[in-house]
Parts: sequence; structure tokens; C-alpha cells
Amino acid sequence: MQAPSKPAPSDRAVIDQTGFALWVASFRQTLHTTPVGWFVGAWMAWGHTPERNLILWLVVFLAVWMMGLLSIHRALAGQCELAVHGLRMRAMATLDGFAWGLVGWLLAGHDVLLDAILVALLCGVSAVNAQVYVSYIRGYYLQSGVMWLVAVVGLARYANPQYGWDLIVAFSIFQVLMFYHSTRIASRVLEGISLQLANAALAQQLRSLLTKVRTDAATDALTGQGNRRALDELLKQQLEFAASTGQPFSILMLDIDYFKKINDIHGHLVGDEALRTFAQRVRDGLRQGDVCTRYGGEEFLIVLPLTTLDTALEVAERLRRAVAAEPLPTSPPLAVTVSIGAATYEPGQSVEALMAAADAAVYRAKRGGRNQVRS
Repeated sequence: MQAPSKPAPSDRAVIDQTGFALWVASFRQTLHTTPVGWFVGAWMAWGHTPERNLILWLVVFLAVWMMGLLSIHRALAGQCELAVHGLRMRAMATLDGFAWGLVGWLLAGHDVLLDAILVALLCGVSAVNAQVYVSYIRGYYLQSGVMWLVAVVGLARYANPQYGWDLIVAFSIFQVLMFYHSTRIASRVLEGISLQLANAALAQQLRSLLTKVRTDAATDALTGQGNRRALDELLKQQLEFAASTGQPFSILMLDIDYFKKINDIHGHLVGDEALRTFAQRVRDGLRQGDVCTRYGGEEFLIVLPLTTLDTALEVAERLRRAVAAEPLPTSPPLAVTVSIGAATYEPGQSVEALMAAADAAVYRAKRGGRNQVRS
């Protein structure tokens, strides 16, 4: 079986950034419930520990807690950028571990049963944090590592010698097991993040490809204008809109005059170039919202939404003059003209009837001498 490939450095940075952001969000939720842990520890220690030690522990914890919330707020406001907020957040994880580790210095050593309960509390804190830090395991190493170190030194110094080392050994074994299993779980979590990011990138590529396929399917390859398929869909939409609202729309059918001579004299390559440059000139002369499509051969059809016949004739005349004003920039330059037929949708009219009306208008323009607009 082929081993899975390692993420590229750039991909790894994205994975680390995502894991860091997930951890910051989880850390915020955990801090909101941290006072419950203080209450449990203080309640267990009340009456068994000097009040001065207990108050000092709570004051340290309150300061660390407020600093943690402030740091998280800054990180979230800055979009949790690892390069910007990573050091500060790791420092807060370290301080959080230090505050919990002070249990071994300030609360332990006054009651044998209390010492066991406090070590159990620290094990619970480590287990909870293993879930919180699972997407950013470095933070867990800092938090739980510092907590273990400070607590163990405190227990070794103040706990009952008969039972203190037993608690230290038990706590150390538990912490080693937590580090081992958390590391494996974190690795799988990061692999999951990597897979999700890869799937998201693949989905985006597929969406882009699908959009391109749809665009290509509705675009004439030669001129870049809409093709017959796009025209049929557009006319269907316009017809439904006009039928439901009573708003008019018009179409213009354009036929390049004597186009066959261009192909016969200059060849089809020049003819194709003429079609492309003609389409570009027509498109440049349209209003926003007007749509140009290639109807077939040298014929183009323009859809004019919300346009009356009088306005359609004005647009058509402007296009006719623009085409005839100067030769097309082909090789060689070609002076061409265009005959245009205009038609406006009438209530109850079909698409076929509307296009037949525009086609008939083009035929009249041809018979009338070409290079003119008819309706």
C-alpha cells in the first residue's frame, strides 16, 4: 500500500492555522467554565488549607483567567492568525497550566485525603484540556506540561512523604498516557483537517469546472457571444416575464451584407476574423443588459429587455451606423454593412412568431437595398 503523501509546506501552514483557530475557539468556551473548577478546588480545600493560601490561589487564577479572555478576544478580532497571536496564546496556555499547578504548592500538604482529591482534580483538568487542545497539540504540551511540573515540585516539597511520592508517580503515569494518546488523536484530527481542506479545494475546482462547462455550452466558440442554446433559454425567460408583467421586450436580427463574397474572395479564415471583429463592434454598441447571440452563419440576434419598438429601432440604427462607419480591423481591413430587422413582443405571441417577424424585417431590409433597419 502506498504511504500517504506529506502535505506541502504551504498546505501544512494552512492546516496549522486552521487547527490554531479551532483551538482558540475551544479555549474560549473552556475559560467560560473554568470558574467551576476553581469552585470545586476551593470547596474541597476549605477548612483544610490556610485561608491565605486559598485566597492567593484564587487571585492568581482570576488574573490568569482575565488575561486569557483578553488574549482570546484579541486573537478572534485579528482572525486568529497563528503568526501574529500564536506566541501570546501559547503564553496563556503556559500561565493556565502554572495556575493549576499551584495546587501542589498552595493547597496540598495539609491533608492526606485532600492531596489525593487535588491530584484527581488535576488529572481531570488534563483530560478536559486534551480535548480542548486536540487541534493544537503544542498548546496542550505547554499547559499540561507546566501544570505537571509545578504540581509535582509542590507535592514533592509539601505533601506527606508517606503518600506524596505515590501521588506523584500516579499523576506522572497518567500524564504520560495522556500525552501519548493525545498526540495520536491530534495527528488524526490534523489529517482530518487536511482532508477537509483538500475536499473543499476539490469542490471549488469542480464548481469552477462546472461553471466553465456551462459557460462553454452556452457560448459560441468563434465569436464569444451566446449561442443558439443560450438564445433559446433567454427568449423563453423574456417571454415568461413579459407575459406575467406586461412589460415589453424587443429583438434585433442582424445579417452582414454580402458576407459570402468575403469568404469567396479572402477565404474562410478572414471570414472568421470578420465575424469576430463584427461581433465585438456590435457588443461595444449595446446598452447594459442587452444580450448579443450568434444565430447562425453571419446572422446575429440581439435581445433587448424592457424595450419598446421605437427604442429598439434607435438601438438598431446606432449599431448600423457603427458598423458602416469604418472598416473592420481584419487583415486586410474590410468595409462591411449590416441589415437589421426589429420586432417587439406582442401579448400572446410565441417565440417562433416573434423571430419570424424579425426575420421578415431583415428580408425587407435586404430587398430594400441592404444597410438599413426595418421592422
